Amino acid sequence: MFNFLKRKEHKVDIEETLKQFVSLTLNDDKLSMPLYIPEIEQESDAEKLGIGPLVYIWNVDHAAGTYSLSVNGKCVGYLLEAFIPRTHPSFSEIRDKAMQIISDVSINCVSETIKKTGLMPDVLFNSLNSES
Repeated sequence: MFNFLKRKEHKVDIEETLKQFVSLTLNDDKLSMPLYIPEIEQESDAEKLGIGPLVYIWNVDHAAGTYSLSVNGKCVGYLLEAFIPRTHPSFSEIRDKAMQIISDVSINCVSETIKKTGLMPDVLFNSLNSES
């Protein structure tokens, strides 16, 4: 009885939503550009970031030739809300998959840039971000 009062559950094609979201996010040069943040020394320091940047680099060790790259979950969640409501049962699954894809692509791109230039990401992304 009174089925018309029930809220309709919107069907979401998880793979299609994920594909569209990741594509739009990674094709936005400003959004997908990593930012080096020297103040972050451990993952918990990133709690202070808020919703930006999307991708950040920290923990650069020139002697070891290593760095850490992270994807900001708050930022991904905020951006994803334009595609699917946060209350949708698939929201967390799509967010987590998107974060993994963005992380993998970003790490590959940063690593390739390091190989081509011979520069570490703190040098690369400080100069790129200060020019914009």
